Amino acid sequence: MKNQELYINNNTNEAQIKILLIFLYLLILISVFSFVFAHSEDLELNQEIQKGEEIVERFYQGKVKCQDLTDEDFHSVGEYVMEQMVGGSDHLKMNEMIEQMHGKEGENLMHINMGKRFLGCDGSQKGFWGMMPMMIGGMPMMGYWGFWNWRGWDFLAPIISIISFLWLLVILSFPILVLILLILGIIYLIKKLKLEIKKE
Repeated sequence: MKNQELYINNNTNEAQIKILLIFLYLLILISVFSFVFAHSEDLELNQEIQKGEEIVERFYQGKVKCQDLTDEDFHSVGEYVMEQMVGGSDHLKMNEMIEQMHGKEGENLMHINMGKRFLGCDGSQKGFWGMMPMMIGGMPMMGYWGFWNWRGWDFLAPIISIISFLWLLVILSFPILVLILLILGIIYLIKKLKLEIKKE
């Protein structure tokens, strides 16, 4: 009878260990998949930005003119300009936010118009300063907390930037901390189960 109970306990513990290992494997698999997916989005955006930079260089060298450029080219220029203004992961987040608000077509149109305005191909003033009304006008692109909309509160911009950076750091590190705690918890459970098996 005792041997039978020991056999059942060993089988139960082995089953629990297998379930924990499967769970850990799935967790790692999901993490890797998420990383690869996010990296592919970054890669696509970086290719678009690189293309936009090349178009801007060729445009200012006089190798291409407005009429030679397609909407796709203006879109690439818009992505390049937005990268210069926002940069990094904030650029991706802003693209996602605009897409949520206006749909994919609206997000594309915004980049096309930004590219046209930056190159002066929409009949407006050329260059970055031609884009300023788009940022500080009635519908600011960055929202009312954008740097240009502070109306005399510019001295707070560095402080707000530091606080925003620290908050972003906390937000980005939270999933990593959760993952570390999950892994440590699983390791603890496996060790505990092994000790129970050895005691029996």
